Amino acid sequence: MTAMRRPWLLAASILFSLPMIGAAHAKTTLVFWHNHPEWKERVETILQKFEAAHPDIAIDLEEISGPDYTPRINTALAAGEGPDLIDVNPGPEARAAAEAGYLVDLTKLLDTSSLTDAGLDASTVDGKIYSVPVLGAYTVGLYYNRDIFEQNGLKPPATAADLFALCKTLKAKGITPMIAPSQDGTIPAFLYMLAASSILKADGLTAVRHGTRKLTDPDVLKAAYFMRDLYPYFEEGALGSQYTEGKALFALGKGAMMEGGSADYAGFTQTNPKIALAVVPFPALDGGQPSTVTGMERSIGVNKDGKHIDAAVTFLKWMLTKEPAQMVVDTITLTTTKGVEPSNNPVMREMIEASRVNDVRVWYEFPETANVFAAVGANAQQLFLGEMSPEDFAKAMQAAVTPKAN
Repeated sequence: MTAMRRPWLLAASILFSLPMIGAAHAKTTLVFWHNHPEWKERVETILQKFEAAHPDIAIDLEEISGPDYTPRINTALAAGEGPDLIDVNPGPEARAAAEAGYLVDLTKLLDTSSLTDAGLDASTVDGKIYSVPVLGAYTVGLYYNRDIFEQNGLKPPATAADLFALCKTLKAKGITPMIAPSQDGTIPAFLYMLAASSILKADGLTAVRHGTRKLTDPDVLKAAYFMRDLYPYFEEGALGSQYTEGKALFALGKGAMMEGGSADYAGFTQTNPKIALAVVPFPALDGGQPSTVTGMERSIGVNKDGKHIDAAVTFLKWMLTKEPAQMVVDTITLTTTKGVEPSNNPVMREMIEASRVNDVRVWYEFPETANVFAAVGANAQQLFLGEMSPEDFAKAMQAAVTPKAN
């Protein structure tokens, strides 16, 4: 009976493999894993514009929260089951993905002339392009709630002395001065980078990377003392709160200030569209300058084992044009595309203005200082609780530096 059916099965397989006359052309669906759940609605709006211009390509976006993204993408890529479009942190993470053979070499496939110099630098590994930061860059400064400040006749701080005086005033009024969720270490790490960058400036960070400056130097040690002294003004339960929880608290007006980046704007306004935000550079430590730190948002690459490489490259080509760049800067964060400025977003304009004073690259984009970020997370709570001295904290930060051989 089985033998009698084989010719029919063969004929049926031929029949059903033939193209159907008049059938609609099947869409290619790209799977895109991204690391900003709070951006989902705004990213999807950009993707819809792409799909309208390329009706034969659909994009299935999955936003994965920060702590879950890295282990999940690493597991998927190792198993050969990763998405078509992958986002990676520029710097050591992008290099590791390229060297592991996970990313397509895009050097001859993309025209990256529209990228800013910083965007191009962040895209490059040993002279080759493996990913592009087309969903923007970010600058980190000090957000404050404009309504709280105006209602209480307060001005944003320019120096650390101003900041501590302001925190005392706010606390006396029963207002939480600073939202700083500290469980996962993200906010403490940025606070430390900003405080130390106030003293070091860009040249000083270069000196740290080359081993001619140390994070234990007396002037840089001020950053560890600043961290310790600021902790009493954090929100109640800060040590047990995660980054996403803290952002929601600030968006809902539960605190007056929060260290934050241009990329946080979307999350704040998504939670509370009525929030009145303003931004200034982070207050200067004694002997330093008001500071910001700037880095690239996660850079998007193409999975080398993906089934739709051509379609994925088509998407990245479109993302390098001005239309999506304008949508990024108007609704999400700063753009890495030349000649594109915020059209209707005063907070983005304030962030750009804040960065003109003393802007330093985020430390984790350099291999020599990349581990400092994790070292802050591992030691900050001990510093805050008085279980570690500022001197020992600074020693732990310096131990995480791997100076570049001269």
